[in-house]
Formats: sequence, structure tokens, C-alpha cells
Amino acid sequence: MYKKIKENKVQDSLSPLIKRPALTAFAAVAMLYAIYQHPVYSIGFIPIAIWGALHVPRWLLKTCLIVLVVGGAALFFEERGKSEYAIQLATDISSEGTGIVEHVLPRANGMAVILKTANGNIRLTSKDSTPPLPGDSIWYKAKFYTVERPTVPGQFDTPKWLAGSRLRAFGSLESFRILREGHAPERYFLSFKKWLQGRLAPYCSTPATGLLMGLLAGDRSGIPDALQNDFRRSGLVHVLAISGFHVVLLSGLLMLFLKSLRLPHNAARIAAIVLLLLYIPVTGGSAAVTRAVVMFSVVETGALLQRKADSLNSLGVALLVIILIYPSELWSPGFQLSAAATAGIIAGQKANPLGSVSKLLSKNALGKLFDTYILQTSYVTFCATLATAPFMAYHFQTFSPIAWLGNIIVVPCVSLGMYAGLFLAISPLEILQQNFGAAADTFLRIAAFLTKLLSDSPSAQVTIGPFPVPILCLTSLFCVLLTLWKIQFYRRIAILISCGIAIFFCVAVIKFYLQPEWNLTVLDVEQADSILLETPNGKNFLFDAGLGNRKPNGSVSEHNNAAKNRIVPHLRYKGIRSLDAVIITHADADHYGGLEELIKTFPVKEVWISECAHTENKVEWQSVLSKVYQANIPVRDVSAGFYYRENCLGKSCFEMRALHPVSSAFGCGETNKESTTFAVHGLGHSALLTGDLTKEGEKEILTRLQNNPKLSPDVDFLKLGHHGSKTSSSVEFLNAVSPYYAVASAGRKNMYRHPHKAVTDRLDSLHIPWLNTAKVGCVYLHVDGNGMQLSTELGGVVKFWK
Repeated sequence: MYKKIKENKVQDSLSPLIKRPALTAFAAVAMLYAIYQHPVYSIGFIPIAIWGALHVPRWLLKTCLIVLVVGGAALFFEERGKSEYAIQLATDISSEGTGIVEHVLPRANGMAVILKTANGNIRLTSKDSTPPLPGDSIWYKAKFYTVERPTVPGQFDTPKWLAGSRLRAFGSLESFRILREGHAPERYFLSFKKWLQGRLAPYCSTPATGLLMGLLAGDRSGIPDALQNDFRRSGLVHVLAISGFHVVLLSGLLMLFLKSLRLPHNAARIAAIVLLLLYIPVTGGSAAVTRAVVMFSVVETGALLQRKADSLNSLGVALLVIILIYPSELWSPGFQLSAAATAGIIAGQKANPLGSVSKLLSKNALGKLFDTYILQTSYVTFCATLATAPFMAYHFQTFSPIAWLGNIIVVPCVSLGMYAGLFLAISPLEILQQNFGAAADTFLRIAAFLTKLLSDSPSAQVTIGPFPVPILCLTSLFCVLLTLWKIQFYRRIAILISCGIAIFFCVAVIKFYLQPEWNLTVLDVEQADSILLETPNGKNFLFDAGLGNRKPNGSVSEHNNAAKNRIVPHLRYKGIRSLDAVIITHADADHYGGLEELIKTFPVKEVWISECAHTENKVEWQSVLSKVYQANIPVRDVSAGFYYRENCLGKSCFEMRALHPVSSAFGCGETNKESTTFAVHGLGHSALLTGDLTKEGEKEILTRLQNNPKLSPDVDFLKLGHHGSKTSSSVEFLNAVSPYYAVASAGRKNMYRHPHKAVTDRLDSLHIPWLNTAKVGCVYLHVDGNGMQLSTELGGVVKFWK
């Protein structure tokens, strides 16, 4: 009797797996791939495998075994392809050659052409208004970009992007000649996009046309960058990327249209499946679109066979199809977020705890409207947010608290605009086209306006994490078990997991207070300065903000913006939620250039500048300073004598003191000479941050230090003045501070040849080791109770001092 009861309990606990073999098979393949890529993961799967072998029915084990064999074969060929790619990527590539055009991707300032060559695929951007068409065989001349691994953690990983896109190289297309015209399906898809744009453009504004092309055809090249940033900051970027949201809208409209033609139900279903399968390559074949279309196809196929499809099992089929064809998609952030959000919504609806509340509200019309458009929408958003939170924390370290509000007020406007745009495209009459165009334009303008309001909110984006991968995995497992709370076996595991996560965070907090530490990071921001200081009490200070959109030679490029491309991604990577102060050492563009972008995209509590910088009359500097005031960020004047101090366990353990310049009452000299200089002391070690300090400024500091015996000039770590220029780092100054190590923040192949040979020879003659960010990437200084450790991004640990 006891044995039978026990078997029934096991069967109950296995019912979610047995009822959804496709989802179970997907989980098995995902485990296999995870173990294959990272063998250490197998430790966590051993107890699962043993328990499954003892309790899972034989038919389910056989199914999983077959899937594992097929998945293993796919993984083998995938990894073999990756190895061949890695070998090819390491070799030089000729700037001239021949190839066949596979894809032509519209971009804001031209086109991107994907070429299939004898040595692999390459991606070339072109500003030519008449690029080659898919299927054409061409001769090309290109300028290829240098591919380097990221030197700032959190920075965009170009080699990883190339590998994920299966590209050998990328660059700009300087010229081409068509050798032979060809035909490919992609050619007709491109023609369809041009036809669609031609239908929309005469009746909609340029931004609305760009939005509709993104919503209907997956072409986001016409969407203004500012609008894309607004959607991204407000957590609504999924609206712009064609995904399940768009497929659901289109499939519903398509089924309604086909049935209105009085087609038999089964014929309408088959036609809808075929048309949506064609829609996948038209929109670029993203994982989200493929997943949504396959799920729709499974559901409709079940209806054709008069069998009800389980939503989670349909999701399992879709995910299994994707990773068997493209195994590397398993590690793609887009794939993970799409799968997690869909699973969260489906599981949340099955375990809907708001059922009784909905019944009460549905008794009157107003309550029904509130339930449908507010309560249920908020609940669906909550389920999707909860399911994707671990993945967002791992990949992006960001979370948008106001995304739920956007889903309530922005998504309906986008949906109505998308419907109006679709009707505009298929309307045969001019009067209908004008009306639908005006409607689409109005709804999308409202959506853009609301998105702008949301993105301007200080709480539009907050930083979460980073957390250890095991904690994120346990959190994901806990979210899954919440949907199975009614089953006692899973409820107990969920409680144990929540206790384990709570213990981890308690230990982390205790360690933070009992083992104080401070960290200094010299960021690699090319020929500019930016240094991050993290104090023992968890305060964060940023010294300088690197270059802005303007390069040293005067040209403008967004790719050059240090704050956007390096500083903010690094701050989020480290889990920093706000900056307590940004210290601009002086009013030179390579120090303040990124400040405007920084205060737009990241919380900054204060900006510190010298009194001389305050009165500097450079137009661009004053413009940036006015943006700081407009953002209601306090600006503090800092001069020699200013200090900031912290206590650890009741004792003074950290101090940051300004050594230069003196008050502007004594007059302001040349900009670099007046560069703000800070000495940092804490836990028995010290650092000196000099900005662009010149030899004249160094002399003034030494004079003041000699007149104040309480201040010692000795430091352990020195940031060389003015990127290692010969106008800084005098012998007298280096002898006085006598650092263990020095670092120059300089750009690769910079036009000034910093650090200057005279300075490096001077350092070598004084036996002071030095580092250059251009060669080693970011430089890290870590200080705790055990001592001081110096390390670099590309070279690892350099030295440790007690």
C-alpha cells in the first residue's frame, strides 16, 4: 500500500514532464549543450540524472535518449564549424576578392551586405544607394576593420558578435562590380520591403514610416536613434524587435481575414501556417519570430488533427527546432529572453492567482475593463519580468521598473498603429490609404511621446547584479517551481532554494562590513581619461568621463563616445547603481566629453569641478555644464584642502584629498596646469590621480606638501599626468612620490605618441615599473586588509604587495 502511494506521488511530481515531452526533450538537449560547453555544469546535473533514471517512465527516457543522440550530432557539427571559423578568423583576409551576395540589410546611412566568399562570410557596409542584390556574384574591394577583444568589461564584444553571426570579418565596401546576376529568395524579400516602404511613405511621416517598417518587416534602419534609445531605456525595446508580440497580432488578423474569405477552417489554418512560415525569412529569421511562428503552427496543426495542443509543449517544440538547427542560439541573450518571457507568461496564466479577483471585477462593465486592460496586463508583464529577470541580470545588469506601465499605455498605441499601417498597405483606395495613414501616424506619435516621457524618468533603468551564476540559476529554478507550488515535492525544493539564496545575501552583507576594501580602475577609454574609484563604504566616484562624440581631430562619431560605449556598460557590469560624484579634473574634451551622455543614461548625484574650470569660457564645455544644471545635478567647487573621509567599524579607514589646484582667488593658469589632483589613502595603501597635471603643477604640489609635514608625498600607485606626455612627470616629482607602479592612460597608435619616450625612459631609469592602457587594457588596483593587488584586463595579476 505504502509503495503504491509512493509511486502515485512520484507520478504526480513527474506529471509536468510527462505531459510535455517536447519541453522535456528541449531541457535534455539544453543540459547536454551546457555540459558540452562547460563540463563543470555536469556536477549539478548528476543528481538529476540519477533521480530521473530511477523514477522517469521508460518511454520518456527513450525519447530523451533519441533527442540527445540527434542533439549530440548537431552539436558536433556546430562545434566543428566553429573551430573552422576560429582558424579562418585568425588569418589575414585580402581586401579584394569575389563572393555571392546572401543578404542586403538596410541601415540608417546605407546598406550592409553579407557576402559568401571562399573563406567564409563577410559583412560590408556601403553608403551606395544602389548596392548589389541578393544572389549576385560580385568582385569587391573593401577596407576591413581590426577585430580586437574588448579591453573594458561590459564593452561590446566584437569577436563574440562575429562568431555568433558566423562572420569571418567586417568592414566597409569601397567599390564593387557585378560579375553575374543571380536569383535568391532574399531578393524577393528585399523587393517586398521596398514595395511596403513605397506604400507607407506617402501617407505617414518619416519617423512613423520607420517605425512601421520595423514593426511589419523587421527593418529598423528608419527608426531615429533617439527614439530607439527611448524604447530601450523604458524597457520597451521588445516592441521594436519583431517577436511573438507581432506574430500574435498578425496571426490573429490573418486568421480573421482568411475566414472572412469564407475559406473552410482547415484551409484557412493551412494558409495561415504557410504565410507565417514565409514571414520568418522576410523579417530576418530571428529566434523570437521563429519561436512564435512554430508555436502557432503547432497549435493550428493540433486543431487540424482535432487535438488540443499544450502551450508549454508547443513552446518546447519551437525551442527544440531552433536549437537543433542552430545550437549556438542557446547562449544568445535574445533567444533566452524570448523563451523565458514566453514560458513565464504561459506558466503564469496556468497558475493565475487572480482568478477570484477577476470574477468579482467582471460583474460590472467598469470592473471588467479594469481587469482586462490594467490588472491582467500588469500580471502578464509581471510574469514575463520575473521569468526574464535572471537573464537580464546576467547579460545586461539592468532592469526597468516602469516597463509594466509602458506595456499598459504604449503597447496598445503601437498595436493600433501597426494594424492601421497594415490596412494602409493592403487598401486599394486612395481615401482609405489616407485615413489609415493618418491613424497610424497619430497612434505612433502618441506611442513615441509616451515612451519619451517614460525614458526621461530617473527610474527608467536601474542596475541589478552582478550575481554569481549559481545564484542566478537557483533563482530561475525557484521561478519555475513557483508555478508548481501545489505539488508538495516542488514546494519543498522551492523553500530550500529560497533559504539558500537568503543565506548567500546575508553572508555577502556581513562580509562587506567585516572585510572592507577599496578598488581603483583605470578604464581604457583610448586617448582620454576615466578612472573609477569604489570606496570601502560602497561609494562610487568617477574621475573624468572620457571623450564624447567629437574626436581629438574634430570629427564627430557616436562610436567614439566613451560614456556610451565603455563607461556606462562597465558601471552596469560591476553592478554600480549610481555615481556619488563625477570629478572633471579640467575643461578639456578628452576629460569632460562623455559627461553629457553619462548624466543622460546613468544616475549621477554630484559633479565636482575646480573653480577655474567653472569660469572656463570654452563653448562646448559651458554647453555640457548647462546640461548638468538642467538635470538638477549639484555642482561642487573643489580646490586644494578639500577632503572626503570614511570610517570602517568605527575607525577612519579611507580618505580622498584634493592637492591641487588652489582657489581661483590666486588666479587661473593654463588648463592642464590647473588639473584637479587627488590623493587617495586607505587600508595602508595609496594612489595619486593627476589628470593632465603639468610639471608646473607638480612643483606647486611639492611645495605645498613640504610646507605641510602631515601630508606625505609617497604613494603606491601613480596615474601619470597628461597620458604620459613629456610636459609632465618630472624627475623631482617622480622621486618625491616614488610609486611602486605608474600607469599611462593612452590610445592605441595615438597621434601624440603618448606615453612619450622621454617619460618612459625616465621611469625606467628610476626603476619605476609602468603600464599603458593601450597595451594592457583596464588597470585594476584592489586594496583590502591583506594588501594591495595590481592587475590588468589583458595580462592578469601583475603584482601583490602586503
